[in-house]
Amino acid sequence: MRKRIIRVSLYIIGGISATVLGLFVALWIISPGKPEPLTGPDGNPLEGSISVIEKISLGGLDQYLIIRGADSTKPVMLFLHGGPGSPEAAFMKHFNPGIEKDFVMVYWEQRGAGKSWSRDIPVESMNMRQFISDTRELSEYLSERFKQDRIYIMGHSWGSLLGILAAREHPELYRAYFGIGQVADQFIGEQISFEWAKEEARNHNDKKAAETLAGLSFPDLNASGKEWIDYMTEQRIYVNKFGGGTTRDITGMWPLIRIVFKTRDYTIGDKLNFMNGSMFSLEHMWNEVIQTNLFNEIDSMQVPVYIFHGKYDFTTPYSVAKDFYDQLKAPEKGFFTFENSAHSPVFEEVEKFNSIVREITQKY
Repeated sequence: MRKRIIRVSLYIIGGISATVLGLFVALWIISPGKPEPLTGPDGNPLEGSISVIEKISLGGLDQYLIIRGADSTKPVMLFLHGGPGSPEAAFMKHFNPGIEKDFVMVYWEQRGAGKSWSRDIPVESMNMRQFISDTRELSEYLSERFKQDRIYIMGHSWGSLLGILAAREHPELYRAYFGIGQVADQFIGEQISFEWAKEEARNHNDKKAAETLAGLSFPDLNASGKEWIDYMTEQRIYVNKFGGGTTRDITGMWPLIRIVFKTRDYTIGDKLNFMNGSMFSLEHMWNEVIQTNLFNEIDSMQVPVYIFHGKYDFTTPYSVAKDFYDQLKAPEKGFFTFENSAHSPVFEEVEKFNSIVREITQKY
């Protein structure tokens, strides 16, 4: 009997080991860390297209770019991801590859994020001034490389805060600024988001959500990054669940995590470190995000400003972004409401989003 138990146990252990090994091999196969070409209907690479992964030194630190476009002579669009610390190249390729027909899309894995994460990054360099400097340096490089006197800059979520600040300081570098899920005063936004989540829990008669949210302590303005992470780890579960999170329809994080694990742009190490970069960046940057109030900092811009916002966005609430837009002066500006989107109309209402951007950029 004892021998039989041992034999069965060995079979189980062997089966588990084989499964784990198989999963690791499968992950290794789909994780070359190399760019995929843009292909035509015949499956062959498009002539004149660009698809590269590059390492560049910005602010004395190696950082990575994923550059993709069906036509390498098209206008350059520098895309600033959210987070801080959450690269979006994999999501853009999954949800909105069509934008690569109109632009050379430059997906920058920012300092401390994704492929640019490292244990050696100086913590003191994780600040807004350094990120704005990195953005300027990268923008100058892209203009020179692609022989364009100015480029477009587009930011999503945290990237919208970085993007509008960079465009405010260096308007000579940009044709126009595009903000998606625009951050304006995230401290007020978090309060609105918290109250909305509690109201939705009551409306859905979700007792677990109501109890969990009631038990959360809302951090104050000077709370540490770690305090905010602890709070948001719980609160964002329900913002997503009730349709006010990353997208209206994806109410959990696993579908997005699967997209990251499927991308061939990352090595296994990049994929396993994705969350390290996210947590590192949030811990050291979120306090500055919360304390930045664009209502006090920016009343006018010298470049055209276009904001795209989902009606159901309760990550960076719609009402705050609209109030900021209404008081902002710019040479030209536009605010576009996406009736079926939450935080990411660039993923959720792709055709409408791309059509608007295409129409705008034909002016410049």
